[in-house]
Amino acid sequence: MIDSLRLTISADLFDPADILWLRSLQQKLSLSNFAGDVVKWTMVQGVKLPSWFDGFYIRIGSEITIEGSPKMYQGHNVTGPDNLLFACRSIVDHIFGRVFGLQSWPDAGRWYLRRMDITQQFNFTTFEAFQCWADTACGVSRGVRRASSEVSEKVMGFEGYGPARTLYIGKHSRYRAGKIYNKGAELSQHKPKVVSGHLDFCHELASEFMPVGRFESVVRALYLSDHAMDLGLVPDRLKGMDAGAYRANVLYYCNQIGVEATVTKSKEPLILFPVAYLSEKLDLRQIWLDEFHYLFSLEAAMNDATLITRLREVCPTIAQAQKTFDFLRVVRLEGLSLARSSRSKSQWYNYRRWLNAAGVSDAQLQDGAPLVRVALDPVKIFDFRVESERLRLIQQAHAASVDADVARLHREVFSRSA
Repeated sequence: MIDSLRLTISADLFDPADILWLRSLQQKLSLSNFAGDVVKWTMVQGVKLPSWFDGFYIRIGSEITIEGSPKMYQGHNVTGPDNLLFACRSIVDHIFGRVFGLQSWPDAGRWYLRRMDITQQFNFTTFEAFQCWADTACGVSRGVRRASSEVSEKVMGFEGYGPARTLYIGKHSRYRAGKIYNKGAELSQHKPKVVSGHLDFCHELASEFMPVGRFESVVRALYLSDHAMDLGLVPDRLKGMDAGAYRANVLYYCNQIGVEATVTKSKEPLILFPVAYLSEKLDLRQIWLDEFHYLFSLEAAMNDATLITRLREVCPTIAQAQKTFDFLRVVRLEGLSLARSSRSKSQWYNYRRWLNAAGVSDAQLQDGAPLVRVALDPVKIFDFRVESERLRLIQQAHAASVDADVARLHREVFSRSA
């Protein structure tokens, strides 16, 4: 599913009167002296919404930037749309049509994508099973972080402890990042607003989703711009050009096929593609899988008999298959750090590559064996569907209250600000 989205578009595509009104609603922070006089600058902070309203981010300048999630229009973000264009249209139409009450606004397909969060979830059956898997994935053994836990190309870290712990993959990357956390713990900390006053209901909702792990891939516009050829957005013939020529040829190609791409005016210009084009071209499942694939096993259940058979299929020779299996046995006995130190770098990479191909995930390599008997399989994750009567009640309550909340917003916030 698609969770949060950040979108941008030129303000010139809106009615000028609507833009003036929206700008009047924005909060501003000014630098002043002790007398209260403005000295140098005023910083626009966007439209500030009250805490009782399911909020979103919006900032109005020469461009309009918005950011929101399914919480806005359905009251929660446990589930959501799988289609990018539908997700964008739901957010754009809700903000400008239902909340602000405008008569016209640019279609969602014309907006440019700045960021999207692609999410999949999996029921581990129990909260303890999820915690056990998470311990293995981030290299925690008996509560102590292992020195060699970073077996992937990206750095994996975690913040927080207990149920609220979040695992991060490449947290500070400007391209893309991954997050893994417990959905029940997140619902316990961030209750759906429409039922936040019903503590017993919120506790039951959080308990229901305590076994559910959430895998969230954060994809930024810079990644889409720099990997446009890999993602199938532009033809391979543009490969090898310098940055300026590449951007110019991408714009020319998009113009030829009727796509309104644009280049940002920034220190590091990037190409922005419209949502309608991205929705047609991007394989969201594959983008998500690229972020987390090394944490999953290719087989749902792995034992030594099936593993050695599989290694003989993927390794160049039977002797190399045996050496790879022997390496795994050393990992089990001595730990990954000591096992790696006794092999050359090329040997380690070969062993890891063959073990991955045979179905042993990087998470399993931390301690040599999975702490969860049935390792994660991406097919099972894609097939997992949330069915909850409590979520249905939240959606119904949100649909019944949203009109009154919007009316109160116009009465108490927008009219006074304007």
